[in-house]
Amino acid sequence: MAINDIKAEHQRIAILIALKESSDYGANLSILSDTLARVGVAGSYDQIKTQLSWLEQNGYITIEKLTERTWIARITQNGLDVAHGHIFVPGIKRPGPRSQL
Repeated sequence: MAINDIKAEHQRIAILIALKESSDYGANLSILSDTLARVGVAGSYDQIKTQLSWLEQNGYITIEKLTERTWIARITQNGLDVAHGHIFVPGIKRPGPRSQL
């Protein structure tokens, strides 16, 4: 597996865990960018938007696009199931035990 694919899997689970841990199950693009940098899987805004779009297309989050750079992502029930490790999805890294950011 290519390093870019591995990084994408790590970014996707990090996004889901961050949204799961958020008090309202949501976060904007800037907060998610900072969170990914904090856990060692930083990416450009375009890369993060690509991961958010992938997660939305597959039903794990919803996205409210206020402007080109202002997106608000919210986790869905399926996304929560992935973040908790209840279901496993190709393309998303399986969370470790008691995963927290």
